[in-house]
Amino acid sequence: MTKGRNGENSEETVRNFFKLLAAIALGIAFFALTPAHAKEFTPKYVFLFIGDGMSYPQVQSAVYYSGKDAGGIVDVVKNSTNPDDSPAGGSLSFIDFPVAGSAQTYDATSFAPDSASTATSILTGKKTHSNSINVDITKKIKFRTIAEQLKAQKGWKIGVLSTVNLNHATPAAMYAHQASRKSNYPIGLELIASGFEYFAGGALMEPQDKNKDKTSIYDLANQSGYKVVFTQNDAAALKNGDKAIVVAETLADEDAMSYDQDRKSGEWALRDYVKKGIEVLDNKKGFFMMVEGGKIDWACHANDARSSIADTIALSDAVEEAITFYNKHPNETL
Repeated sequence: MTKGRNGENSEETVRNFFKLLAAIALGIAFFALTPAHAKEFTPKYVFLFIGDGMSYPQVQSAVYYSGKDAGGIVDVVKNSTNPDDSPAGGSLSFIDFPVAGSAQTYDATSFAPDSASTATSILTGKKTHSNSINVDITKKIKFRTIAEQLKAQKGWKIGVLSTVNLNHATPAAMYAHQASRKSNYPIGLELIASGFEYFAGGALMEPQDKNKDKTSIYDLANQSGYKVVFTQNDAAALKNGDKAIVVAETLADEDAMSYDQDRKSGEWALRDYVKKGIEVLDNKKGFFMMVEGGKIDWACHANDARSSIADTIALSDAVEEAITFYNKHPNETL
């Protein structure tokens, strides 16, 4: 048994993380799949869903758009005559979970924290400055993430998925330790060094560094044993046990995935990458998968309510894939 820098047993840190996952943290939100009546168990498969920038207004507007609020069916007037504008279902997958909660988000110095510091809090339990990833306020001490501990201590496989760039702040908080979230190339190097088994989403930012004078992160990943794929056909061909970095075939603004409402016919949604990730990561020891709906936040920054709603619904669809897996492994999944 090892001890962390603050004297906490690392095994205790893992246990505390599982307790933390029993709540929903809105602002950067995540959802636990455990029924309220379930007996205590040690989970072997853990899903962490983060709606970046998502709080009550984003969830509520998506629920209203879908045609159902917490009290029952409501009539929603839609001006569009496009049948594609009518979402399937009538609710969000996580609305009916038996347990819900909320948390006030803040970091070491701000009550309006960013993705870097809040993701650090979720994945390490530590507070830091905005813009910093998994380092303390002196920017000298590195925090070990729960993903790193699960891999090192339990041999779990790890998945990191996002609709934005794979070295953006939230996904980077799974594996990187940087004073600045803008250190894109060093973050990419840490992605490779993590040894995590499955990455999927938008392209890497500055894969050859700012001046484009360094070896591509993709080439280094290939040399380190990763399958780096850029097409859906190659992604579909991945099999259980592969170690892969999957970049969406169709990239939109800033090399992120398309907003869900802008997806073309046949273009994979976030839920498709979750489904493939489960297939790749599934094993007897266990896995931990973090899935971020990162463009919910981008839509809010752009004052684009329609895209925010569509991407919140897309995150709900991705949660459905985890629920399907949970239904097959109800006593081992969180």
